[in-house]
Amino acid sequence: MEEKSSSSGLFGIFLILLFVFFAMGFYTFYKAKGTSYFGSASESCNNCHVMNQVYNDYLSGPHSKKVAGEPRASCMDCHLPHDFVNKWIAKAESGLRHAYAFTFELENLPTHLSANEKSKHTVQDNCIRCHADYVANAINATANSHANNSLSCVSCHASVGHVRGF
Repeated sequence: MEEKSSSSGLFGIFLILLFVFFAMGFYTFYKAKGTSYFGSASESCNNCHVMNQVYNDYLSGPHSKKVAGEPRASCMDCHLPHDFVNKWIAKAESGLRHAYAFTFELENLPTHLSANEKSKHTVQDNCIRCHADYVANAINATANSHANNSLSCVSCHASVGHVRGF
């Protein structure tokens, strides 16, 4: 009989710890404005203070200028794939990576964020997609963003979206 009460006591402790874990996760998600990341508003990218300078650069650049009440391009338009499945996979990867870094690696966060290779390819592909009519008249190497000697759009247009990050 004593074995049964000790196992039910352990189960009770497990349930309490599980509840605390989920309560902390919910609180963190709430405080981090987690639901804002399900949309496509650029303001959600500025939820973290490390993005203040990048977001301010974006606001002063041409892509944030509004046409018919909407910005010409949001952060999502440049930094995420446009097909439905890959966009949500990229959002999930980024969200988990950022959540981990901001939870467990605060002392190691860089002062300025930099794009990784995958992000650079996505941005290049999106530049070409939006500006295909210009790219067709530009240097041919830019049309293939994955070629070894291709030019990157941001190599010449470094401050179009924001100054930092490439």
